[in-house]
Amino acid sequence: MKNILIAGLLCVGLFVFVGCGSKHHTITRTDGSTAVSVGAPQFDKDSNTYTYENLDGQQTTIKREDVQQIEENKK
Repeated sequence: MKNILIAGLLCVGLFVFVGCGSKHHTITRTDGSTAVSVGAPQFDKDSNTYTYENLDGQQTTIKREDVQQIEENKK
């Protein structure tokens, strides 16, 4: 019983640690709309685009000329 409790606490601690490790960024587009990314958006020099994972877990790509600002969210 004691081992199960320790294992459970370790799992909870791991999930908290992983959750705090990923930073969110707000992407403001030139049309005024915003999107939130999980982690920093990655810039591709060849295609001149940013690719990021949105909050639904989908990969999204946006052209550089459509991005006004990328800002890290403060917790």
